[in-house]
Amino acid sequence: MHNQGKWCCPKVIEVKPEYSTVLLRFGEIAIKSKQTRRRMTDLLVNHVRLALREKQIEFSKIRQVYGRIFVETPDAENAAKVAARVFGIVSASPVVVTEARIDAILDVGQSLAGALFAKGSSFAVGARRIGTHDFSSQDIREKLGSRILNGLSELDLKVDLTSPEHSIYVEVRDDNAYIFTETVEGVGGMPIGSQGKVVCTLSSGLDSPIAAYKVMKRGCIPVFVNFDNTPYAEDDCREVVTKQAQLLADYIHGFEVKLYVVPHGEDLAEAVEHGPPKMTCVFCKRNMIRMAREIAIAEGADAIVTGEIIGEQASQTTKNLRAINTAVCDFPILRPCAGEDKVDIEALAHRVGTYEFAREGLSCCSLAPKYPVTRAQVEDVESAERKMDLDVMRKQVESARIVTLRTG
Repeated sequence: MHNQGKWCCPKVIEVKPEYSTVLLRFGEIAIKSKQTRRRMTDLLVNHVRLALREKQIEFSKIRQVYGRIFVETPDAENAAKVAARVFGIVSASPVVVTEARIDAILDVGQSLAGALFAKGSSFAVGARRIGTHDFSSQDIREKLGSRILNGLSELDLKVDLTSPEHSIYVEVRDDNAYIFTETVEGVGGMPIGSQGKVVCTLSSGLDSPIAAYKVMKRGCIPVFVNFDNTPYAEDDCREVVTKQAQLLADYIHGFEVKLYVVPHGEDLAEAVEHGPPKMTCVFCKRNMIRMAREIAIAEGADAIVTGEIIGEQASQTTKNLRAINTAVCDFPILRPCAGEDKVDIEALAHRVGTYEFAREGLSCCSLAPKYPVTRAQVEDVESAERKMDLDVMRKQVESARIVTLRTG
């Protein structure tokens, strides 16, 4: 060790320090009330624990410190990647842990930089200190920067505070200092289970899986529902939906996740036979949310989630959405993608992983009219429905196939 007075004439440390811990950050949870924060962090810790066990990542301890969660593990780099996919985690960093002394921080920081920084590259030092110490965050930045430049002079490094090629960070909390160079972006949001169940209608397209993802990110437990349009759809659509549902379910830990596959052909036949062709899509969506309502009641869910984007299709004009909504009055219908552009949905689908599955989707409805209504009137829709046998929907829900994607 070097004493504080000799920090600018260091010896070269050749052994790379080992990552022994993952530092996990969460955002919005930290500003909740004390009771809510405790409940949500407990959920978050449990989900991280389950995610690590599922991926067979060894760890010895998970502990909470205000604003942070620490996972002690010999496989910190892989553990950081796994934990970053848990809803509620904003980011994760594999860290080297040392004592909260300036000489220890300088030694470890130099060693880590020597092992990871490329010759001739630029770097910056970041520091954050919480607690009472005989040095400041600025001391860490200045002294560690100088130590790296002087102690690793053979690497010809240079400081760049604007756009460095490498960064080294130090976070000091009470008796420990956590030193790291990598931050894995997390999915963010709130822990699953911090809100209740919601029924998420799911098709083989791009939009509805992203709508489901968005409410999951806010802590909702999804119950996936797919409406099987047979004989008005190709068989491959069911397989694509199942793949998307399973991928979304893989983000969830600690709760059972189901997929209902509900026959949707008989009620569509009623709409075709008794309704104006231009209103077929409106009848179809009204029937879907009616059946989703039945499942919401059975599952104890609080809302119905759909993937509509305002104006993206003829059935998704504001007039038509109003006509669709009136089919159900005792459950809120949530549309998390309503204000998004299609390119935004595509970008998120790439990040989440559903994009490739959605591309497999074939023709999942052959009934779409050539000239669909865009300004449906509720009175006209309800008048046409009086000629239809709407009781077939209850039978269809009762005959639904239920797939358990994850056990609780």
